[in-house]
Amino acid sequence: MRDNDRLSIYVGSILATTTVMWIFPARALSTTSARPTWTQVTTQTRTIIMQVWKCFAILTAFLAISPSVNPLFGDDSIQGDPITWHPMSICFDGPTASETDSEPNPFLDYRLQVEFKGPSGQTYDVAGYFDGDGQGGANGNVWQVMFAPDEGGEWTYQASFRSGKSVAVSLEADAGTAVAFDGDKGSFVVALRDPSAFGFLKWGRLEYVGGHYLKFRDGPYWIRGGADSPENFLAYEGFDNTPASHSYTDHVSDWREGDPDWNDGSGKAIIGVLNSLAEQHVNSIYFLTMNVGGDGDDVWPWSGKPARKGSQQDDNRHFDLSKLRQWGTVFAHAQRQGINLHFVFNEAEVANKKELDDGELGIERKLYYREMIARFGHHNALSWNLCEEYNVGFDFGADRIRSFADYVQAVDPYDHPISVHSAHDPLAALKFTFGDPRFSLTSVQLNQRRIDTLAEDFREATTNAGRPLPISMDEFVLDVGQKESWKPFDRPVLHRKQKIWPTLMSGGQIEFILEDLLGTESFKTPQQTELWKSLRIARTFMEDHLPFWEMQPADELVDDEAMLEVGLGSGRSFQLGAQVFRKPGEIYAIYFPVATETGRTDLSEATGRFHARWFSPRSGQFEGNPIEVVGGQSIEIGQPPAEPEQDWALLLNAVSKPNQQP
Repeated sequence: MRDNDRLSIYVGSILATTTVMWIFPARALSTTSARPTWTQVTTQTRTIIMQVWKCFAILTAFLAISPSVNPLFGDDSIQGDPITWHPMSICFDGPTASETDSEPNPFLDYRLQVEFKGPSGQTYDVAGYFDGDGQGGANGNVWQVMFAPDEGGEWTYQASFRSGKSVAVSLEADAGTAVAFDGDKGSFVVALRDPSAFGFLKWGRLEYVGGHYLKFRDGPYWIRGGADSPENFLAYEGFDNTPASHSYTDHVSDWREGDPDWNDGSGKAIIGVLNSLAEQHVNSIYFLTMNVGGDGDDVWPWSGKPARKGSQQDDNRHFDLSKLRQWGTVFAHAQRQGINLHFVFNEAEVANKKELDDGELGIERKLYYREMIARFGHHNALSWNLCEEYNVGFDFGADRIRSFADYVQAVDPYDHPISVHSAHDPLAALKFTFGDPRFSLTSVQLNQRRIDTLAEDFREATTNAGRPLPISMDEFVLDVGQKESWKPFDRPVLHRKQKIWPTLMSGGQIEFILEDLLGTESFKTPQQTELWKSLRIARTFMEDHLPFWEMQPADELVDDEAMLEVGLGSGRSFQLGAQVFRKPGEIYAIYFPVATETGRTDLSEATGRFHARWFSPRSGQFEGNPIEVVGGQSIEIGQPPAEPEQDWALLLNAVSKPNQQP
């Protein structure tokens, strides 16, 4: 069939489909024969119509630029929206296989890599994967690559498809033998970034930019405020081949018409979880992608059923295509809801660490990393955490962790942040990552240690090592008198005063391990709702009012203030005073965990006038009348406008100084 014939059929189909979608759903809303107005058409129908016309517009632009090499009219199939930062895929017709085949193994003995070249000369060498029938079926001849373009304009691609024993895990470009569609090439046109797109699709990739906060390429700096529980989040009854540890029934009602789903309702509860978290402004979620031999023994990406306590005889070289497709649906929805994906590859338990290659970087571990990166690495906001508590039980040690990071970094074309989680003294345990370009983020477990000074110590240590890192406090607990120092409790008021504000005002970020641990089924209990509210208020205060990426902690600027006693376990405690975060001479944010006495604030480094306003961490509002103070001296600000026994924040802005994000 000629290209012009294909184009005529394509355009005609679009026009016919649009007409049907306009007339029939619209008339169903009307009690008369007259066609209803545009505003009477359902939101879903309008969205479909606009998507169809958007596709038509993009196709028209594409054909105008590059009609002769358009892969839509070739053997390769492009799917998804060709829009900057939106996921898209290219499917190739290759060897027919099954997810259980071993001679050859379609995951291990074939390797798909696709090189993408962008309008500015940027190049991405992206790993592809075997995708069965392309719809989650185990058998087929579909080989797919996922890609998120970072610029509008014309892109070209060329596929490398090699076969050979264990070729998939080789990093050598000429490993194996060229077969099938090797050398296929084409081009496509990408539309400019859509600033009104959902979630992270409008801002692009979340990246390390040389400081203590990650930043979206085309968007703001980012402060993590996330959920660390349940770590077996993916042990969901709606996923294929998965023990039913979680049902998330409380969140079925949070699913919305038009949201993704599978198997007539199987996806609704976990999609509802993401909707609920997003509505409560939780912006990150932590989860294991493999916990065989760990606490839950209920999450794995492989086909078949591994020994849940772990075994060297498990088949870890064949992957479950239907399950991974369902995971992908959840991850894509999280991105559209503004939720960062905190991938954790390994768990602390010995059997889990030794499940792959007896704990070494061998074929199984490399293949596991490659499959996770190939299938999910195109998402804009994610990080790779190599292991929970890497130094507990079977200690991976610094050298193994470095080798894991090397391989992940080599396979991931997008350079997503890599971290590793530790136990014991976190500064000592993570010191080997400081200054190392493999690592772009921390993952700090501290239990009942003092959180504010530890965040500041990490900032100082990573800066002194020449590579300042974002400081993420990922596992901590309150002292409420429990015997087990590791045991968490949901106490939103204590969390607000002892953890949230002290961490953020010390230049750190935070993820909450919840009281129910693996038993977490709902993210909207009364205690959690109050916790997420406090977290939202604190983050919004920083995001809306502070150039936080340019600020430093400076608690020494306040003295003689009232103190809050905070437990450290085993009968120990410390006195928590004012927390100061400042950009010298321009802006000062001060958090008082108790404001009965606010002492004196040293503004001797600053000149000129400042507007001072009291902010309530409980209501999220500025309260009382603004106060004007003069720098160059120590000042007494006095008590807040009400409830001085509560916690308050004070914001001092130099007159006429801007503080908006770029």
